[in-house]
Amino acid sequence: PMPPNIVGQIIKLLIALPLVILLAYVSLRLTSKYFYFQNHNKKMQVIERLSVNNKSSICIVKILDDYMVVGISENGFDLIKTLDDDEAETLEMQYEDPSKSGSFTNNLKKLIKGKLKHD
Repeated sequence: PMPPNIVGQIIKLLIALPLVILLAYVSLRLTSKYFYFQNHNKKMQVIERLSVNNKSSICIVKILDDYMVVGISENGFDLIKTLDDDEAETLEMQYEDPSKSGSFTNNLKKLIKGKLKHD
């Protein structure tokens, strides 16, 4: 038989652990909603991000009404391409209707090559 204080400690652990996990989950959900609403009204937004490796990524960024594809690394960022009106409109339609969008990687490749067309 186990000593009584070990059984009590196990019971406390079984009660506390799910509670901590639940609180962490709720706080993450609330935080993500807060950041979404905070960033939603800004004039600058990172629309989508693709990590290339630990220290660099490629992003689609919206600044005012312009969309740009930028490369970001520890040395700074480089403009890869500014999307023209047709590409920007296609991108906006894909975010309004996610069923029309492909993967980020495929869309990014098409945007860089300038081959993204209307459906």
